[in-house]
Amino acid sequence: MTSTTMAANRDEILANFQACTGIVDFMECLAHLEQNDWNLTGAINSVFSAQGDGGSSSSGGGGSRGGGQDESGIQGRSAFSEIPMDAQEPVVEDIDSVAQPTFSDTAGPSSGPSSSPFIPSPVTLSSAPSSSAFIRRPRFIQFSIKHRGKVITLSVTDEHKVDHLKDLLSKQLNIPKIALYLSGWDNRAALPSDETTLSTLHLPAEVSLTLSTPTVEGEALQPCSSNGDELSFPERLMRHTELVITDMDENTVYNLRYEGCKTILDVKQGIFALTNVQPRRQEWIGWPNDMDTLTLAASGIDFPRHILSFKRLPADEQQNNRSQGGASVDAGNDSSDSDEYDDAQEVMDLDDHAMFGSDSSSHRDGPLLPDNLEDATESLIHFSQEFSGRYGNTHPNFYMGPLEDAIKEAFNVPAKDRKLLAVYVHHDKSVQSNVFCSQLMCSDSIVNFLNQNFVTWAWDMTSPKNRERLLTVCTKIFGSVTASTLKNLQQDKFPLLLLVMRIRSNTEVFSVLQGNLSLDELMTSLIQAVDFFTEQQQADVVQEEERRASLMLKLEQDQAYQESLIADRAKQEEKERQEREEGERIMREQQEEQMKKAEEEAIRLSLEQQLADEPDEGSDLPISTLRMRLPTGETMTRRFLASEKLQMVLVFLGSKGYHSDTHKILTTWPKRDLTSEDGHQNLQQLGLCPQETLFVEER
Repeated sequence: MTSTTMAANRDEILANFQACTGIVDFMECLAHLEQNDWNLTGAINSVFSAQGDGGSSSSGGGGSRGGGQDESGIQGRSAFSEIPMDAQEPVVEDIDSVAQPTFSDTAGPSSGPSSSPFIPSPVTLSSAPSSSAFIRRPRFIQFSIKHRGKVITLSVTDEHKVDHLKDLLSKQLNIPKIALYLSGWDNRAALPSDETTLSTLHLPAEVSLTLSTPTVEGEALQPCSSNGDELSFPERLMRHTELVITDMDENTVYNLRYEGCKTILDVKQGIFALTNVQPRRQEWIGWPNDMDTLTLAASGIDFPRHILSFKRLPADEQQNNRSQGGASVDAGNDSSDSDEYDDAQEVMDLDDHAMFGSDSSSHRDGPLLPDNLEDATESLIHFSQEFSGRYGNTHPNFYMGPLEDAIKEAFNVPAKDRKLLAVYVHHDKSVQSNVFCSQLMCSDSIVNFLNQNFVTWAWDMTSPKNRERLLTVCTKIFGSVTASTLKNLQQDKFPLLLLVMRIRSNTEVFSVLQGNLSLDELMTSLIQAVDFFTEQQQADVVQEEERRASLMLKLEQDQAYQESLIADRAKQEEKERQEREEGERIMREQQEEQMKKAEEEAIRLSLEQQLADEPDEGSDLPISTLRMRLPTGETMTRRFLASEKLQMVLVFLGSKGYHSDTHKILTTWPKRDLTSEDGHQNLQQLGLCPQETLFVEER
């Protein structure tokens, strides 16, 4: 069901409830419905049950409500004159112009006192008449009001207002009505004003309340205002007021802010934490009264600013005041009241010691950060040790190193591992420092949250030298604006908690939290900073992943390119090697060929030198003419003397390049290989005269 539908249904339920019960007061109707979880039947039953209990007659068995019904269909009731006189209940006049429900016919007059209340028919709820007489009988409420150890009993009908109850108390106690404050009402409802009618509060028959008197007897309560407008008591409880407190002995002024719900004793305990003056030794000027348990909202002080002063009581005056304790406040109280008050005060003082230490002055025997330590790490180690000595071991884990290293620890890591940086700036002369450290910085919830989400770095700027060191570092890292803010900040604004984050590669101070925060306000501010940082961190994580993926792709591409270059270089080197080897081979072959040719030429020349001259054709000696067909198809003719040996023919052919070891010399018929013949035989013996044709073939 949507919120619009639920709102429409509730409007209809409210209209039906008003029509059935005749209750015009919107707040009263709303209270009935909310108490019954917006169950229409249950709310109507609760109203008629209360009316039946207060207005029915029970005079024996013959008592009767009335035999008939009126014209509107509602059953008649017996007259109020039947009520016994000793009940002392006043007769209530009929209330005109009040809506009356139309009941189902099943609700007859025979229903006795023990039967269920009348339940209106669901069919007639929305159509019930809006103007009929409805008689309601007031009932008595027994109030037991506790005041200064006594109980005051009053019996008042619920037709009266809260103002009437205060009138009775004012007359009985002889205290102005404006000085009376009643507490103990139903916490589920809003605090009633003096004009609230008791019947609208739906109180039980017996009510216990507590009466506080913010002023002494006969002294009027000062009006509390803010900007000229009068504030209600609930508003004063939620509002902050500034207390300007002057230490008359030390001539020191403290500006403290407290909520209206804090008591006077809370203020005195705060002064005890600042000055080591126990509450029982404080003599105040400016409080309207001397009731330590009274809240500031009820004390009659000025809002939003009130001026006070105090001085220290000597030991003898303190003892005299304790012996007389409380007599001036209420002369009618027993002497035991003052003793109980003193005992309670002692317990409170013990609580103060437990909260702030057994001796607050011992906390400040030495500074958190001496100005004679030059090394930042050594300074922060001393700060952490001194802080633990003052406020206990439960505190944030302070980073032990320069601020630059703390920033690297927080931000110079992958985006998913980054944390916020919290810079705690302490000042011993600030009135807020002791309370802020003991109640906030050492709170388990704050400590755990800071350790989980922050890198915490701390510094004490009490001494001028340490102050300048911090300003120099802040100017270098955060810029002159942040440093100027720290420099010009008033002393009572300390301590500070600077929340630093890195946004788009820029280190910036996101928030400056001052020392006058409450625990809830500090935790809320830290959570808001972490939420904002987490949202930005997610975006940084996505960007970092994209950059990493892009970088990985580029690295892969570069690697592939390098591998391709290496492969191409290897191929080129292989090609060059092959070309080089081929060139070397060709050169070697050429050299071999040249050597071979040179060798052949040398052999040829040697053979030519061995070769005899060719005889003339007209020679008288027998001549053998040899016609030699070469492998190339050419024919070569040479004359030899018939007496020349075969070896001379082989020498001639060798001089022409046809050596006998590579070629064969064949005759035509019969076919013979002359290279296999004896070379010392002459041509005539071999039958090669006077002429012959020889064939030169490669082997």
